[in-house]
Formats: sequence, C-alpha cells, structure tokens
Amino acid sequence: MSIASEGTRDNKTFLDEEVAELDGLVTNLDKTNTVSTKMVNILNSFDTRLASLETSVLPIHKSTQSLTRLAGNMNQTVAALEAILSYFDLASREEAIVTRPLSDQDLQSYLQSIGRIRESLRAMSSVNLKAGDRVVQQLKRSLKIAAGQLDDLFKKLLLQNSQPLDLKIVTSSDRKDIPPFPQSAVQTLVTIAKSLADIDLDPNATPTGYLKSYCEIRANCMIKSLTPLNQSSMVELRGVYDKGSSPFIPYTSSLLKLCRNEADLADTLLDPKLLSLAFMGSIMPPIEQWVETGRTITRRVRKTYTSEVGILFDVIETLESSMSTFESVFGLARRQKENDAVELLKVFKAAAMKTFIDFLGELRNHNNPKYQAMPLDGTVHQLTSDTLNYMKRLMSYQPMVESILNQMGDGNWNNPESGASQNRRSQAAGRSGRSAVLQHYFADVLEALVQNIDSKSRFYKKGQSLIQLFLLNNYFYISKSVRTTPGLLEVINGPDAGNAPPSSLASAVYERPLKQNVDLYQDNWKGCVEHLMDVTYVHDGGLQQALNSSQRQVVKDKFKNFNHDFDELWKAQKQYSIPDMDLRTMVLKDVNQIMIPMYDKFLTKYTSSSGGHGTMEFTKNAQKYIRYDVSMIKDMVNQFFTAS
Repeated sequence: MSIASEGTRDNKTFLDEEVAELDGLVTNLDKTNTVSTKMVNILNSFDTRLASLETSVLPIHKSTQSLTRLAGNMNQTVAALEAILSYFDLASREEAIVTRPLSDQDLQSYLQSIGRIRESLRAMSSVNLKAGDRVVQQLKRSLKIAAGQLDDLFKKLLLQNSQPLDLKIVTSSDRKDIPPFPQSAVQTLVTIAKSLADIDLDPNATPTGYLKSYCEIRANCMIKSLTPLNQSSMVELRGVYDKGSSPFIPYTSSLLKLCRNEADLADTLLDPKLLSLAFMGSIMPPIEQWVETGRTITRRVRKTYTSEVGILFDVIETLESSMSTFESVFGLARRQKENDAVELLKVFKAAAMKTFIDFLGELRNHNNPKYQAMPLDGTVHQLTSDTLNYMKRLMSYQPMVESILNQMGDGNWNNPESGASQNRRSQAAGRSGRSAVLQHYFADVLEALVQNIDSKSRFYKKGQSLIQLFLLNNYFYISKSVRTTPGLLEVINGPDAGNAPPSSLASAVYERPLKQNVDLYQDNWKGCVEHLMDVTYVHDGGLQQALNSSQRQVVKDKFKNFNHDFDELWKAQKQYSIPDMDLRTMVLKDVNQIMIPMYDKFLTKYTSSSGGHGTMEFTKNAQKYIRYDVSMIKDMVNQFFTAS
C-alpha cells in the first residue's frame, strides 16, 4: 500500500511538472504571437514606405542613366573626331614618307607607312564627311605613289637578277646549272610582291604594273638567253646537213628547261593567285618567238629540202619526244588554247609531206630551170646526185618517213595529172606494212629520175657516144648508190634484194639499161677492131712470106683507117669523163682485153724491132703508117674519161 501511494505521488508530481511546463509554453507562444503581429505591422509599414520611396527615386534613376549614356556617347564622339582629325594630319605626314626615294634598306618602314595609309583610307572611306573627301583623295594619291615606288624597286631588283644566261648554261642538261637568285633578293622581292598584291587586291586602290613588269623582264631574260640558239637556227645551211645537228633541237630543249625554271621562280616570288598569269606572261613571248623560228625553218627547208630535209625529221622527232613536257608547261600556265608545240609539229609534218610532193614534181618537170645545165663531159647530172642523196637522207629517217607517208596515204604524193606508172606498184603489190609505202614512193622517184635523165640525154648534139656515156654515168651512179646505201636496196626490191629476180624494180629501172648502154658504147670501137682483123696469106700450100702490091695496100689501109678511127675517138672523147673507176674499168674492159691484144698481134706481124721491117713487109716507110706502139695505145686508152 505504501508502495502504491508512493507511485501515485510520483506520477502526480510528474504531471504537475508537465502542466507547469505546458503553461510556460503557452505563455511564450502568446508572447511570440504578439511579437509576430508587431513585426508584420512593421514590415507592412516598410512596404508602404519603400513603395513611396520607389515612386520618388525612379525618375531620378532614369535621368541619371540617360545622363551617363549621353556622357559616354559624347566621349566616343570626341574620340572618333580625334581619330578622324588624326587622319587629316596622317595623310600629309605619310605622303611625305612615300614620296621620298625608296631603297631596299628602308623598305620595312616604307611598308609600315603603306599599312597606315591603307588603314586610314578604309576608315575615311567609311565616314561620310564632305570635308574628308579631300583626305581620301590625298590618301589614294599617296597609295598610288607608294605602289609606283614599290613597283620600281621590284622592277629594279628583278632586273639586277635577271641577266641573260651564258649559252653553256642554257644548253646544259641540268637545270641546277642555272644560278639561283640571292636569298636576300628573293626575300625582298617576295615582300614587295605580297605588298603590291595586297594593294592590287584592294578594290579601293589603284592597280600597279608589277605583274606586267615581272612578265616583261622574265620574258626578255629568256629571249636574250635563247638568242644565240635562235639566230643559229635561222642561219641557212652551208654544205650537207648532218643528222641531229640542227640548232633548233637544243633550242627546243633549252626553251623547255627555262620554262620549268620560270615556273619554279614564279612559285617562289609571287602570290599563288597570280602564279598562272605570271608564268604564262613570262614564257609566251619566247615560245611565240620559238614557234616563228620553226615556221621560218620550214619555209627555208622547203626551198632547199634536197640538202636540208633532215632538219624537218630531226625537229619532228624532237617535238614528238618533248610533247609531254610541253603539255605540262602549258598546264602550269592554265592556257586554254591548243598547245603551240602541237601546232608547230603539224606545220613541220605538213612541210615534210610537201617536200615529198615537190620533189616528185621537180623530177617530173623535164624543163625545170634548176636542172637545165648539162655536164659537158657527160658525167653524173646534178639531178641524179641530188635525187640519190635525197633518198639516202630519207633512209636515215626511215621509220619517221614511213610514218609520214602513211599519214599522207599511199600514192597521194602524186599530182592527179602526173600519171604515175603502175608497173612499179604491181611489183610491190605483195608487200604490206609501213615499208611498202616507202617502196612505192621510191619506185615513183626512180622512175621519174630515169625518165628525166633519158630526156636530158637528147640535148647532147656531139654524137651518140656522149649520150651513152651520160646515161652510163647516171645509171651506174644510181645503181652504186642504191647498193651502197644501207637498207635502200632492200626497201626498193624487198627483203630478198640480194637475190632480186630480173624483173625486180632495180633491174627494170637502171641495171638492164646500164648493161645495154655498155654494149652500145662498145660499138664505138667496132671500127678499130675490124681494122685489126687480119687474114693469113697462103701460097703453094704454105704460109706466104711476102706480100704482093695489093696485099700491102690492104695492110696500109688497115693501119691508116685504124689510126684515123682511133684519133677520132680520142679527139671526140678525150674531154668526156667517167669519174667512177669501177665504171671506167667496165666500159674499157673489152678495149683492154680485145682491141689492145689484137693491135699488139697485128703490129707484131707487120713490124720488127730492127729497122721497122717485119716478116710481112708492107712498106718501106713504116713510120708513115704505124703511128702508135702498143704502150702508147695502152696509155691513151687508160687516159680516156679522166677529164674532170
């Protein structure tokens, strides 16, 4: 019981304490509410006051902002006016700088002045001030003067380093032999070119002529460097042309070398945007001069092609082998028109084709003034030697000649009215390929030559023997030239030229006529031989030892007639000529092998070494009839046709 009472007291005490604490909290809450109410009232009073303050201050704030902006604008305006006013002063100040003489030593300060002028010009051009027009014009004038000064300096430095090259350097096969510009000059030129390019690209600036100056100076340098080759290419040939010796060949290769050098130089010195223009402008004048020189060569060669035709083929070969280089050169220049080298190649090929036609035309013209003169000694005619030399030269360029003839078309070298023989064509009908067209052309050439020579032989009025010797000399010259020129006989007669049948072209054209004329010439000696033909006198079944009167007279007449005919032959032919020793031996073969032994035997029979009386005495005065001994006859025969 006591324990329960004690617990009840404790609980009551705890409850009293809690109630007391709760009362304290209520009291505090009432106080807090009172404070909160006061704070709300105070804050509400602040809102009212702030709203009133805002209403009072906002117009002042706005006015202050407006005044601040106005002050800023005024400051900016003042600064702008000060800048514009400074440009007025700058125009006069910079004009004094750019008008003074310019050298590469003060280039940097000069360029800085140009930069200030350009900046001022941009600024003044954007300001629409009537008073600024004068300044803009003054700045433009200064910029133009500056550009002109830079252009002059650029031109001066470029000229100093653009001297013509030595011929040995020009013709060298290595481009590294071309001396480079000094690095200091390159840097200066690049700086000037960049500055001038900036000026030219400025739409408000006056363009300068530095690009034109560059093209003119470099083109002139190339032209002068190539002048020795150009001049030597124009010189007419003296003598026979040696294959590959045309100065136009190194002229072409040197031109290409210098063009590639110009491409590198332009790439080094100039803005990439101007590269193609500068390169084309610098290389086209020398290329145009080169083209004109080539055209001049073709016109000259067409007049002297029998000696200079090789030039055409050499140049054609050079152009064809260099065409890829020319294409790359014109590609760098971005040139739209057709490659000039292609055009020149067409000109040279057309000239070569024309020479084939003209040559046949001259051969078929029997009254050609160029070949009217006849050799007085019956030797080889100039027409024959020119023709064979021309054929030899064509053989030196056989593949190219065949190619050009094929481009012409087989037989198109004949004029429609020429009536070229068809028998040569039928002989070559079995052949095919490129060589066939050359065989056909040579067939027409040889036929025309032989017909012309036959026609010319009729101009001789001194007798049949001179005609025969003239034909012999010319036929033999043709035959020997054909056989000794490498490949010519094979082209004319085909691959089996060494065993050519009697019906072959060579045999039909000149070999059979050659043999026929040798036989005809021997007839000139028939009289002398007939006079030496003797009879054996028989009496009473034995050899007659003495001649009667009539027999002695016959012998006298034989000696007399022999002397007369031999003298006539000597008199008529002592000025004739057979320059070729082989032909001379052939012509006099029968004379030396038949007539001289017959004369020796005849003379021995009727003469003796003692007193001029032989075993068959025919006269008391032998020296009257025996004019020549055997050695004299031999010497005189050996002197036939040695006139030069």
